[in-house]
Amino acid sequence: MSAPSFNSFPLSFSSFPELNPERQSKPSEVESGSRSSGNSKRSKDGESERRRHKHRRKPRSSSRSRHVENQSPDVVSAPERDEVQHIYYSDRKGDFLNIQYGGLHAGDVPKYHLAGGGRNVLGLSNSLVVVRRAGKSVEIGVMGRRKLSSLTDSTSRAVLASPPTRRIIQSDEDHKYREVDGFIRIPSRRGRPNLDESYRSIGTVVENSDSESSPESHYGPDNDDDTDVEGNTALSLTSHQETLKTLERALAVNAGSVDNWVSLLNHTLSSIPITSKNATKARSEITISLLTRAFSADPQNSKSKLLRLKYLKAGEEMWHESKLKAEWEDALRVGGVGIWMEWLEWMTRKGNSGVDGVVDAAVRALESFGFDEEEQLAKVRVFWRTAVAIQNAGYPERATAMFQAQTELSFNLPKSLSAAPFQSQLDELEEFWESETPRVGEENAKGWNSWYTSGKASVPPGFTTFSKPCDSTDLDPYRQWAAQELKADRTSLYPIRALSGYVGCDPYATILFADIRPMMLDLRSSKAKGALRMAWISSLGLHIPGLSLSFFGSADFNWDDRWNMTHLTKSPHLHALIPNSGMHHRYTPQSVAGVAVGPEQEYHSVFGPVRHWGMGVLSPLDIILVGRKASATLSAVWGADDVSGVDAGLVRQVFKQLRDGDCDHEWDSLALSFEAANNIKSALKLSKSFLSTARESLIRWGTHAQLERIRGRVDEARKVFKTVLTASTCDPTTAGASQIWWNWAEMEWLEGGSDLAVDVILLFSGIEGNNSGAAVLRCRRMLEDGIQRASHWKDLEAWIKLRTLLELLIGTAMMEVLRIFDSHMATNRGRIDHESLTVASLLLLYRHGILLRNAMPPAMLRQRAEKALQDYPSNSIILGIFLEGEKGQGIWGRVRGLLGGSDAKVKDVVRRIEEVWVAGWEKGRWTTEIERTRSGLSAATEHERTRASSVIWRICIELEIQAGALQNAKKLLFRALGECPLVKELYLLAFGSLRAVFDGRELSSLADVMAERGLRLRKGLDEVVKNGEVADELSNQGDECEDEIEYNARELRRLMPY
Repeated sequence: MSAPSFNSFPLSFSSFPELNPERQSKPSEVESGSRSSGNSKRSKDGESERRRHKHRRKPRSSSRSRHVENQSPDVVSAPERDEVQHIYYSDRKGDFLNIQYGGLHAGDVPKYHLAGGGRNVLGLSNSLVVVRRAGKSVEIGVMGRRKLSSLTDSTSRAVLASPPTRRIIQSDEDHKYREVDGFIRIPSRRGRPNLDESYRSIGTVVENSDSESSPESHYGPDNDDDTDVEGNTALSLTSHQETLKTLERALAVNAGSVDNWVSLLNHTLSSIPITSKNATKARSEITISLLTRAFSADPQNSKSKLLRLKYLKAGEEMWHESKLKAEWEDALRVGGVGIWMEWLEWMTRKGNSGVDGVVDAAVRALESFGFDEEEQLAKVRVFWRTAVAIQNAGYPERATAMFQAQTELSFNLPKSLSAAPFQSQLDELEEFWESETPRVGEENAKGWNSWYTSGKASVPPGFTTFSKPCDSTDLDPYRQWAAQELKADRTSLYPIRALSGYVGCDPYATILFADIRPMMLDLRSSKAKGALRMAWISSLGLHIPGLSLSFFGSADFNWDDRWNMTHLTKSPHLHALIPNSGMHHRYTPQSVAGVAVGPEQEYHSVFGPVRHWGMGVLSPLDIILVGRKASATLSAVWGADDVSGVDAGLVRQVFKQLRDGDCDHEWDSLALSFEAANNIKSALKLSKSFLSTARESLIRWGTHAQLERIRGRVDEARKVFKTVLTASTCDPTTAGASQIWWNWAEMEWLEGGSDLAVDVILLFSGIEGNNSGAAVLRCRRMLEDGIQRASHWKDLEAWIKLRTLLELLIGTAMMEVLRIFDSHMATNRGRIDHESLTVASLLLLYRHGILLRNAMPPAMLRQRAEKALQDYPSNSIILGIFLEGEKGQGIWGRVRGLLGGSDAKVKDVVRRIEEVWVAGWEKGRWTTEIERTRSGLSAATEHERTRASSVIWRICIELEIQAGALQNAKKLLFRALGECPLVKELYLLAFGSLRAVFDGRELSSLADVMAERGLRLRKGLDEVVKNGEVADELSNQGDECEDEIEYNARELRRLMPY
């Protein structure tokens, strides 16, 4: 055979030797023959190519080819003849025509094809071939199988959009797959049945047409059970459609069922994602249409407060202001605390008349309430909301003056004026106010009653503070101004006296009685007075868990968490909720001896900065141990972060001056908890002062023992418990006694003394001696009798906990112990006592299995916490225990599923904030969860339940700031100012954290808007910015704009002829 020849190669390439010596020919013949055969082959290929592609141009021969053809075949040099003898030829010099334009033609270059059509891949099995090539990527599949369509194909989208044709029917067997310790056992391959026998059995079943397991009997089209009256098969309806159909049938029978209407509305709105485009408008239209139908179906539905509120909330997005105002007036005729509170919120969000408009709306709401206990609590709720709105607008002195005057009227009213008309009482209070006598919350304050009974003697003016300028090292004048305003709003809480003589004082800091007189309340109920003083403590920055729900109604009509959770916007809480993205790095596995080893999972404490539960579930001095050491304790109500930034002097005076005698145990417990969060020694000193006036009080001694436990001195606490409880002869059923006995038994149990804890329980039951079987039986009977005789639900809970702890310590199985809790939790679901027992049972499991490290199935704690979290989704204690059960499980989807809101329940502000914290609970995971957190907060800013919360907006903006997305934070800020126009702190973000994305013109416009809306500016922006920097910046921006306009004008004139 002859060697192939290519015209594009040099001439020497055509002189390859013939491997067969018999058929060896001359070089010239070989060259000519090969050239002719090559030309004929190319001509044939060219004709066929031209027939297939008529649009291709006629190939042209290269200059190099023409030179070879014109060359004589006999002209061969001597070196070339020598090369013929070599079998192999090495070309060390490339063809220069490869880089010459027009030198080569596609027809002159040999064509190569991929082996097997490019389907085989080197290194893979022959059964795996390339199915599809897309750019630089390939798709590998099994050879011979049909290619499946992807999810983005039109056929796949059509299948997904089509209604289902099969429905999964629940099996009649309750435990078809039994769980063992929370897992389903996988069947073994051993003992496999005979294939022939199984085949015969299947055939027998199929042949039996009457068998219940026949496929035709369940899924066949002739089944009448799956066909409705109209003849359409029920299998074509989705679960969503079936639920809607069921609700429609129920409403056709009873059109006055408010619960069914609410369920129908929620289920209808669930099909529209809250974060989708125009979702707010679409959901509002659906709500208005459906509720209009509900009002016309039954006239009683229009009197439902819940339906009215949903109707008005949707109307805010659709109606004109005049129509919306008329609808609100119709709703106010229906009445109710919830409607009046939402109307006040609507007036606050309008922000047209500033703070004065809010006060006028609050006065109108107060005039609509009566004098029974519920109505008085409603008045306190309106009073509290108005004070918070005034404080947020930059008038903290006025808010403090409101609480001072109201507490003087409610707690220090002179006895001689108790029967006088209310307006006469206000006249006398105004005289006291104008006398500049120290008031409640100030040092050396004796109260209105003392001043009145002493003959209205002149007293030196009360305490006056002046805000000191902020020592800011920032050179930017806008940031300096924002820092000064923010500091003054947080520190200048006391009203300034008119007779103080301070020349440069702010006129808004001096509060006259005429400014606060319209907001004064005539409170006669002790419960309303207690709610008033707790509301003052909460407005000072000390949040009391469950306060609003405990005094002011259920969660269905109470959305006060939108404005009473402002303590979470303080710097320590914001840093705990939203970690700095730059400080966290992603953990990567390391290689040890060639094996990839992942890093150890690290977590923060399961009890985060959010503390929320029903009021009374945990006492102020209850302890949750987060470590085996006694020093690692966590107080139930307040910690170090909660008391930071709070005016401690004002809080101490409020606790001291508003005490209602020596029996005000709940109030004193809050005072001790505050002191313990600041300094435990100060708390013990205050407790000893309480004991000096009530040495016989059992509750006082129990409180002192709890403080010793918080301090870490268990021996001192044991000494107090043993001395007081063994020496006292009071009945165990006395109010508060069982709770102290439980604290003692709990302390001994957590310190590892199980036998000592059993002895304490036996001693509580009146049984002395060894813990024999007979003694334990007598103790059980004693505890069961005490459970039946307990009067208060908190004492009942202590008896139940002592009973369960006894069973646990004597070796009873944990399931039997939990059944004691379950027997008392069968009823009263949703009430405060049920929530308290739920938390108590979970804490028992948490301490037994986690803190004390006893053997216990992990699924027991996990499943019980998951069930409790569904009942109480905002309880932070339950959430913490649930997270503890999920540690190390590697199933982050369970955490995300419960907090992601897959159910139809509406999330409140607390749960939204808890989701933000849970995203950064596991160290190193925040960067991967930030998008999910952003999506959740975006839904919160769109939902009507949380849209008007300044706390939600503040956290959303802080998230973007920490993520470095300042432009997104700027857009959110403008939206927040539209929803919360009277919150000054939101405006100051533009001058502080977001200064980099705001120019001087925008900041000046924001300052003008703040002044127009009635927000307080202690100093004008032009007063702080020196040397006319604002004017210079604005003029520079203006010159730049004029230069650009002039340039465009010149260019237009220059190009005019064309």
